[in-house]
Amino acid sequence: MYKNTLLLIATALFLSCASIPNATATLSKNVIDEGDAMHQLNISLVNQLFNEKRARLNTFITNKYTPAIIKKYQNLLPQDLDYKKELPNIIEAIIPVINRKRDSLQDLLLNQQQKIVSGLNTNFISYSKATSSLQNLINSAVKEKNAEQTALAEINQLTGNKLNFRQIENKLDSLLNKTGLGMGKLLKIEKLIK
Repeated sequence: MYKNTLLLIATALFLSCASIPNATATLSKNVIDEGDAMHQLNISLVNQLFNEKRARLNTFITNKYTPAIIKKYQNLLPQDLDYKKELPNIIEAIIPVINRKRDSLQDLLLNQQQKIVSGLNTNFISYSKATSSLQNLINSAVKEKNAEQTALAEINQLTGNKLNFRQIENKLDSLLNKTGLGMGKLLKIEKLIK
C-alpha cells in the first residue's frame, strides 16, 4: 500500500508539471539572440546619430560660428590696421576661441552619447539576466517534461498500461483542493478560538 501511494504521488507530481513543448527552448533562445542583435542595433543607431550631430556641429562651426567670430573681431579692430600684416596675429587669437567652443560642444555631445549608451547597456544587462533565467527555467521545464514522459512510459511498460494516470491526477488534485479548503477552515476556526 505504501509503495502504491508513493507511486501515485510521484506520478501526480510528474503529471502536474506544466507542459512545455521542446521547441520552446529553441524559440526562446532565438528571441534572446534577437534581443542581443537589437541591443547592438540600438548602440549602432545611437553612435550614428551622434556622428551625424558631430558632423553638423563641425559644419556649424565652420560655416556660421567662425564667420560670426571673425566679424566680431573685425569690428573690435581699429580701422587703420594693416590686415595683411596682422593676419597671422588675428588668426592666432581667433583659433583658440573657435577650438574652445568646438571642444566644449563636442564634449557635450560625447557626454550625452555616453549617458544614452550607458542607459542602454544597463537595461540590456537587466534584460540579459532576466532572459538567461527564463531560458534556464524553460530548459529545466523541457528536461522535466522529457523525464516525465520517460518515467510514464516506463511505468506503463511495467504495469502493462493498466493505470490511468490522468484519472489518478484528477482525483489527487480534487483531494488536495478539498484538503486545502478544509485546512483553511480549520485555520479560521483556530483564529477564532484564540
